[in-house]
Amino acid sequence: MGPAELVAPLQISPAWYVAVSLVLLIALFNLFAPLIRLAAGATEAAGPRVPIPVRSTYLSRITTVETALGTESPDVRDAARQLAKVVRDFAHDAWGVKAEHLTYRDAAVAGLDDLAACLLGLYEAEFAETEPAGLRAQIADARKLVARWS
Repeated sequence: MGPAELVAPLQISPAWYVAVSLVLLIALFNLFAPLIRLAAGATEAAGPRVPIPVRSTYLSRITTVETALGTESPDVRDAARQLAKVVRDFAHDAWGVKAEHLTYRDAAVAGLDDLAACLLGLYEAEFAETEPAGLRAQIADARKLVARWS
């Protein structure tokens, strides 16, 4: 086999250069896309959004508990239990947390600090040795919790 019988290597088509360039551009764009969005002024959401029907439903349930406290012989402990159930149901509907038997410590460990603080205040009213005076602060905390997360 002599040099006359050898075949020269095939040349690369210009289409391959274009394809490789496009792939590299796409990879670089994906790499720097978060920086580009940040430079453009896009910010991440402050937290999960709660649908308005969920918010209004739970605000009305809190108002129902508050009006039940305004009767002649209010049962503050029972109202605290009802308010704790409302707050736990809100956590379930708003964030999908299984909160039926959630304690304040469980909520704090899970990173739901606002829910934990609200439940702690309700525990103090629900399990106090003497009859609690009222639930105004706990009702305000529950309303703040629902309003803050919506």
